[in-house]
Amino acid sequence: MTKGSARKEVIKQEEIPSWIYILLLTAVAILGWVLGKFDLQIGKATLTLAVFAYPFRYFIANIITKKYGYKETMNGISYSACLMLLFMIVASLLGQHDIDYVPVTGEVFAYLASQMINLTIYYYLYMNTEGNKLPILATYIFAMLVDNLISMLFISRMTMVDAFWRTYFVTILIETMISIILINYDEKKVLPAPNKRRKSKIRK
Repeated sequence: MTKGSARKEVIKQEEIPSWIYILLLTAVAILGWVLGKFDLQIGKATLTLAVFAYPFRYFIANIITKKYGYKETMNGISYSACLMLLFMIVASLLGQHDIDYVPVTGEVFAYLASQMINLTIYYYLYMNTEGNKLPILATYIFAMLVDNLISMLFISRMTMVDAFWRTYFVTILIETMISIILINYDEKKVLPAPNKRRKSKIRK
């Protein structure tokens, strides 16, 4: 077994099947899209209530990573993106509204891109560090920077005005505050790999 393939293996056996967490991830992703329909005014910035749901998407994805491994998280992200897209289309049709494919495309693309960034960096930190909270918080923030930028660009049709950046940074600020709370529950379980490297260094 190669080193690369070993890192993609399931980290530990869990009694709860992974599909339950994947459904939870899907539900939170859909909830974020629904809450995005409701505005929230903070000073001169007009946000949406989705700001309170987005950080939980990465939190749940990280739980899947720790419990079931990299590959299962990749599957979960893909399934949740497809189900979210399906929900968007069905909800638009049932609401008798024409589907605006530009923001829908932006929402799904932003979700996939930010989740892949979060997964890649978080998995590396999980395998190679001992759970420092600052790098994990930085991973959340970087993923949310990408997510909000892409989705907002699609929604605004690539038009960036003063209100765009005001909304963008206020959104990131609120999501960062929520993420600070979440990382305290993002428990780190150290794997043997770092210890093995230390032992090899001592032997040398």
